Amino acid sequence: MSTFFISLLVKLWSLVMALILTAAPGGALAGEEIQPADEDNLKLNFSVLADAHIESYTFWRFQDLRRGLLDINRAEAGSDALVLLGDNTMNGQFTEYTQLYSILTRWNTSKNTLAAMGNHDVNPSKNTIDEAVARHNRFFNGYTGAKNDKPYYAREINGYTFIVLGSEDEHGGVEDGTYAWFSPEQIAWLDAELAKAAEPGKPIFVFNHQPLLEEHWEWGTAVPGEEAFEVLKKYDHVIYFNGHTHQPASMLTEEGVTFINTPHFSNEGAGGPGFYVEVYETRVLVRERAFANGAWTNLEMNIGL
Repeated sequence: MSTFFISLLVKLWSLVMALILTAAPGGALAGEEIQPADEDNLKLNFSVLADAHIESYTFWRFQDLRRGLLDINRAEAGSDALVLLGDNTMNGQFTEYTQLYSILTRWNTSKNTLAAMGNHDVNPSKNTIDEAVARHNRFFNGYTGAKNDKPYYAREINGYTFIVLGSEDEHGGVEDGTYAWFSPEQIAWLDAELAKAAEPGKPIFVFNHQPLLEEHWEWGTAVPGEEAFEVLKKYDHVIYFNGHTHQPASMLTEEGVTFINTPHFSNEGAGGPGFYVEVYETRVLVRERAFANGAWTNLEMNIGL
């Protein structure tokens, strides 16, 4: 199915989703609006959501994502970008992508949208990597107008570089579908994109569903993660976001690279946790927020530049 017909289908289905979700209980927003720490000096802001796991008939996930998007929409400074960090669907099915993008079509007003692929989006029990990437890209391209033909790409937003990585093997290169595998071509491309983006005092944002190194997480990491790490640490102020672990938010810095684990958005009853990221001249502020509840958590991370 072409991107044109997919876009048409998504727009039609978004009307159905609007009728269902708006009329359903639990649709009203609560909590305080998102206020940046220093709006006068804010250079860029974006939200990061991981592991939405949109699945047919799992109604509360639809509603949490809708509420989370509405919360982002009412941010005082607007929203420069929304980043979906993979496992955006539960099984990588056409129906699930239709539901995901119908919700985005109706309620996402961020100026830019980026989406990484996760192992659930690949679903190696049902898809080859070529099938999974093609389906992912048809929906993403139809929604954003992009022309992606690979699972990795880069975008510049407000003068800052966003790099999205993605697996090129349905089994993650190790006969385990929870991992990500990067080809030598992707590693070389990553190096070239980082070199283009490198400027003194300016952060570069890298997104991948899986953690990069085994010492950060014992399973489901990237292969060859060490090679990718060797590339990342050549450059200053690289900030790497991952999802996948379904563990609480955390941050560590290793050899100059900042690694941030993004919490599980579709954790039932948790209020849709994710990150609101603010970029200033001398720091990046990362705050955890329960977007579906419109509430900050107590976690705040400052990264100096």
